[in-house]
Amino acid sequence: MHSDAAVAKPRPKRRPRICRACDACYKRKIQCDAATPRCNWCHHHDLPCTFKRNQERNQERSKAHHHPSDTQQSSSKETLASQGPNRRSNSSSRPHNSDLGSGVGPQSNLHVAGYALGNLCTFNGLPFFSPTGRQWIKSRTGEDVNLAHMSPRPSTSNQVTSTGVLHAVALPEKEVVVQLLDEWGPSVFSRLFPFINKELLEFTIKAAYHDEVTVSSPGTDSARACIHAFTAVCLSSSIYHGHQVMHAEDHVHAAYKLLPGLLIESVTLDGLQTVLMLCLCSLVVTGNIFYLEMLLAASSRFVFHLNGHLAPVYVNDDQFKINLHIRTLFWICYIIDKEFSLRTGHPPCLDETHCDLTLPDNQRTTQEFLTCIRLAILQSQVYHGLYSMKALNQPDAQLLGTIRDLDNALETWRMSIPARNRPRLIDRETDVISTPNTLIQLQYLYCMAMIHQASGKCSIWIQKHDTSEAGSSLAISVEASRSMLQKFLDDRLHFDKSNLRFCLPYFLTAICHLFSNILLNPLDEGSDDDLDLIQSVPTHIRDRLPPEIPRLSSHQVQLFEDFVMELGRLASSAINKAQGIFEAKN
Repeated sequence: MHSDAAVAKPRPKRRPRICRACDACYKRKIQCDAATPRCNWCHHHDLPCTFKRNQERNQERSKAHHHPSDTQQSSSKETLASQGPNRRSNSSSRPHNSDLGSGVGPQSNLHVAGYALGNLCTFNGLPFFSPTGRQWIKSRTGEDVNLAHMSPRPSTSNQVTSTGVLHAVALPEKEVVVQLLDEWGPSVFSRLFPFINKELLEFTIKAAYHDEVTVSSPGTDSARACIHAFTAVCLSSSIYHGHQVMHAEDHVHAAYKLLPGLLIESVTLDGLQTVLMLCLCSLVVTGNIFYLEMLLAASSRFVFHLNGHLAPVYVNDDQFKINLHIRTLFWICYIIDKEFSLRTGHPPCLDETHCDLTLPDNQRTTQEFLTCIRLAILQSQVYHGLYSMKALNQPDAQLLGTIRDLDNALETWRMSIPARNRPRLIDRETDVISTPNTLIQLQYLYCMAMIHQASGKCSIWIQKHDTSEAGSSLAISVEASRSMLQKFLDDRLHFDKSNLRFCLPYFLTAICHLFSNILLNPLDEGSDDDLDLIQSVPTHIRDRLPPEIPRLSSHQVQLFEDFVMELGRLASSAINKAQGIFEAKN
C-alpha cells in the first residue's frame, strides 16, 4: 500500500562553528581581538593563546558520526619577544603554544623584595621576567636570568619580632604614648600621613588602658591595636626620643595579634586607624606586601561603613570632628590604594564611582597632604587609562592620546605646587631637597616614567626601538628614571629610616627602565653611564641605612640589592655581547 508519509529530505551538513574568541578570553567573557600569534590580553599576561574548543567540538562531532580523526592541531613556536605584540588580524583561529602551561604561570607577576613587577614592561611591551621576557633578555645578553632573588607571590615572611622569636608585647607605658603624641603633631610624617587626631586619641588611650569606652572608641581591642600600631609608626619614623628601648616590629605584631578581636567588634574609628597604620608598617617595617593587600582591602570596607567616602555634613561639634577625621582617613586609604594599584597592576579597592572626591578645605589640611591627594587622583587616572584590563585593548592612536593627556595632567599637578617645593625633571646641582619634598620629587619622576613607559605597548614605538630621540615618549621615561637615580646618588634627596625603605619601589622602577634601555641600545654612548648608575645604587642604599633598621626590613633591602646586582650583571653582558658583534663585523 502506498504510504501518505512525506519522504524526509536529508539535512544539509552544518558548517563547523569556529570560535571567535580564544579560550582565555572566552572563559573570562571579555572581547578577544583575534590578533596572531596571541591576542592582546594573552600577550600582556604572557599566556598561551589557544583555540582548543574548536578542536574539541570537531572531535565530538566526528565521534557522533563515527568518523574518528587522528588529526591534531600543530603547535607553533612563540614569536620572538623582540618583535613586539602583533596588532589586530582578521584570522579567527591560530595555533597555540603547547610548550607553556594553561592559566596564569608562576612567573606571570614576579615579586622582588615584596614589590610586584606586574606593571613594569620591557620597552617592547613584554612583562618583566615573564617566560617570554626572559627569552628576549637571553637573546640580548646571552645569559639566563637568575630567578633566585624573585618570588612568584607576595612576601609572607614569618611573624617574628626584633629578637627573632614571638613573644607577648605589652602596651607601652601611657606616659610614653603621651610623649609620642606630643612629638607626632609637628612632625613631617604627620603632615604627609595624618593618621591621628590628638583630641580623639585621648579617648583611644582611655579605652585601651582603663576600659573606658566612648562613642569614638567603643571597643577595647580596637583601641589597644590602635595604640600598638601608632607606636610602631612613630618608632619607624624616628619620632620617639625617649630612653625606653622599644622596637617597631614588636608593636606591629602585637597589633596583628589583636586583629581578630578588632574585626569582631563593630566597625570603629580606632579599627580604621589601626588597619591603615598597619598598611604603612607592612610596607616600611616588615616588608610584607601580602599583609598590606589584605589590610588595604579591609580598610576600604571600614571606610564605606563609616561613610568616609562621602564629604562630611555638619550635625554637631563632636560628631563633625569625628566625621572630619574619618574623611581624612578615607583620603589616606585612597592615597595608599592608588599608589599600590599602580605599582602592582592589581585592581584598586576603592571605586571612584562610589566616592565623593571633593577635596578637603585648605584650612583643615596641610599643603603636603593635599598635594598627595591630587597626585593619587592622577595615579588612578594613569592606572585606568594605561594599565587596566580595558586599557590593554586600546589602538595605537588612542594609547598615544591617553599618554599625552596624562602627561598634561601631571604637569598641571606639578604647577599646582608652590614654586619653592615644585618638583623638576632637572634640578640645579646645588639643590638639596627636604624630606617631604623628596617624596613628592620621587613620585613626580615615578609617575612620569610610568606614563611614558606605556608607549612600549604601541607597535609604532616597538618597530622603531628608539628611546634616544628627543621628545619621544620612551626617551622621557628613560630620562625621568635617570634623573631620579642621579639625584639619589648625588645626595640631593634627603633620606632617613622613615622614608628610604618607603622609596625603594621608585628606585626599582627607575632601574628596570634603565636596564631595558641598555638591552635595547647597548652600544649607545650613555649605556656605560647608565650601567654605573644601576650598579652604584645598592652600595649607596646600604651606606645610608641606619643601624636600628628593623630586621625584616633589612632582609627586604638585601633582596632588593641582590636583584639590582643581577640586573647589572645582565646589562653588562648585553653591552659586551653587542660590542663583540660590532668588532667582529668591523
